[in-house]
Amino acid sequence: MRLPRLRALAQALALPTLSGVLYFLSWVGYGVWPLAFICFLPLLWSLRDATPKQALGLGAWMGFVTHLGGYPWIIHMLQAFAFLPLPIALAIYLLFCAAQGLLFGVMSYLLRRATLATGLRMYALLPLALCATEWAYPLIFQSYTGVSLVAVLPLLQIAELGGPMLLSALQALVNGGLYDSFTESLHGPGAWKRSLAPTSAVFLALSAASAFGSYALIRQQAREKAAVTRKTGIAQPNVGEVELHKNPQASVRTLWEQNAELHARGAELVVWPEVGFNLHAVNVDLKQMGASISGKVPVSLVAGVARGEPPRKIWNSAVMISPDGLLGDHYDKIKLLAFGEYIPFGDMFPILYQWSPMAQPLSRGTTTAPLHDGKWLLAASICYEDILPWAVRETMRDRGEGRPHVLVNLTNDSWYGAGHEQEQHLMLAAVRSVEHRRWLVRATSTGTSAFVDSMGRVVQRIEPGVRAVAVRPVPMLEGNTFYQTAGDWPGYGSAAVLALIALQWLGWGRKRPRPA
Repeated sequence: MRLPRLRALAQALALPTLSGVLYFLSWVGYGVWPLAFICFLPLLWSLRDATPKQALGLGAWMGFVTHLGGYPWIIHMLQAFAFLPLPIALAIYLLFCAAQGLLFGVMSYLLRRATLATGLRMYALLPLALCATEWAYPLIFQSYTGVSLVAVLPLLQIAELGGPMLLSALQALVNGGLYDSFTESLHGPGAWKRSLAPTSAVFLALSAASAFGSYALIRQQAREKAAVTRKTGIAQPNVGEVELHKNPQASVRTLWEQNAELHARGAELVVWPEVGFNLHAVNVDLKQMGASISGKVPVSLVAGVARGEPPRKIWNSAVMISPDGLLGDHYDKIKLLAFGEYIPFGDMFPILYQWSPMAQPLSRGTTTAPLHDGKWLLAASICYEDILPWAVRETMRDRGEGRPHVLVNLTNDSWYGAGHEQEQHLMLAAVRSVEHRRWLVRATSTGTSAFVDSMGRVVQRIEPGVRAVAVRPVPMLEGNTFYQTAGDWPGYGSAAVLALIALQWLGWGRKRPRPA
């Protein structure tokens, strides 16, 4: 009896497995983006006769496979910095994939419930179920389905209107429309009439997104051309976390040399990576400390430092240093990284920090106020805060002196090894540039450091694993976007529509015939 059951289970999971593989191949890191428009088709076919409970399991399996292929660098992080043996690191990774992958289980459950309740087609319901779930489901590492379209520049521009969830909605609509067209084609004579609506929806959605994107690209190029520019430099010392702990001066001496090189090349503003200055904790009340941090190079500098008075409180911070060597504003990291900047339950069991010497308990920041560089405002983020749309949106808020003119990010990605995490992180962050129509200046310890323009294009990068600097004119842009004002409306709007569907049909259980 066991063998037939296993065979039946394998057959049931074959299509969700295929969807999971197509999904992670289409996503950032692998980047085969055309697969984004068909990755949900196998899953949708597997759901056609499923109960909501079965849909939950099928979708969760697809999500598990998706994350299994998309995040293998987590195993390296757990081994290198939490000092976990491979079996334990692998077990935690599998739990992580299951927990994050459950997002697609919830999506499939909602989708099947809504289908049974309304009889509506997939091109209408899949975007609702996906966006509502991406908005509400908690994730350890935030990601969005639609980021797979970051390579398609005209389509990427709609992030100005609705952030990454609007990209997810577009991708889901195309998948749903293609599925509807295919299933209608199986119904014999007159199929073309029934497939007209989903086919038209796909065509109109892609056409509208492309038309808006083409217009937005032309408009934004004109804005950048008219803006004042500042010659801005980024420094990548190529000193990873392990080397930094062994020799704190390794990063600082290199950054002083790179600061001098960037100044010689005309840089007015320089951005260092996360905690590039690691000699001692910085006291921001001692304004004269700025000169010792910058190496007495007369440029405006955003330096990554450890701030505070150990061992009581330490913050992972970005500090502003003026050309005359004085400390100015500071920004403290708010979203801390597990196993690097804190250990879960470490407050309750301090011995955990003795078992994981690479981790240290840091304090969370409390303000998202910008850094002042003369008359210019810089919206700062540290490490993976730049992949959190809501966090960057908060830093871009107008506090009565206008919105920040540029985004700066200080990162140390050496935690994750030499896999494709660096590219994933960069491309996820690039969407913030489109959402707010600002350049992103991103300095990392070991790569990938980059300049991203206000259209989401990586216009210059320093590849991982090299010690180098880069400098270029960066437009100081102004203005607001619809996304900055309305936020994640595709998410909360979709959740509201699904709630109305549930109320209108007096619960999910009543099946309604499809409208003629």
